[in-house]
Amino acid sequence: MTTPKPPTIWVQSDPLPNGTYAAAIHYNDDTARILDRPAGLAYAAEVVAAATYAEHDAAVLRQLVAAGVDLHAAGHTISALRVDRPPLNDGATAPLRLIPGIATSGRGFLRVDIAGEQVGQWSPADARDHASNVLTVLAATTLDAAYRRHLIGPLGLDEARARIVVGDLGDHIRALTSPGGPS
Repeated sequence: MTTPKPPTIWVQSDPLPNGTYAAAIHYNDDTARILDRPAGLAYAAEVVAAATYAEHDAAVLRQLVAAGVDLHAAGHTISALRVDRPPLNDGATAPLRLIPGIATSGRGFLRVDIAGEQVGQWSPADARDHASNVLTVLAATTLDAAYRRHLIGPLGLDEARARIVVGDLGDHIRALTSPGGPS
């Protein structure tokens, strides 16, 4: 059996018609969600919660099996614990839905559904990376809007060119933050 590959979901600062910027999560070429700050914080919190649920389930299973509990009984314990924990708020992440699970390797994972269709899976680390990207872009949206205003105002660029310049800024940020980038 092959492990489903992680879906390509990306987060970026997108310009809005009013000249501001918002965090946009692109689930594919046709589906995106714009997040304001409160919605983005709630989204990131739920993604991290899902990752934590998957890791916790896997750790409990591992601990019980190491203590001599048979796998079937340990699985029942996981099921009972899932019933007793707060449910994930799928509304905060819609159309994304993350479903915690435990792989046959014993590691936690998240099944990734978009608009009700399974598109792959993430490791808890993948999910945390996604949540971190959402928070990073949320922080950058006000910076992008200020940069755009400066490009149009004091520097005299037209609207279209200012948007292109702000959009290109991500390449420069990645060059500074990626391994082997400028020091």
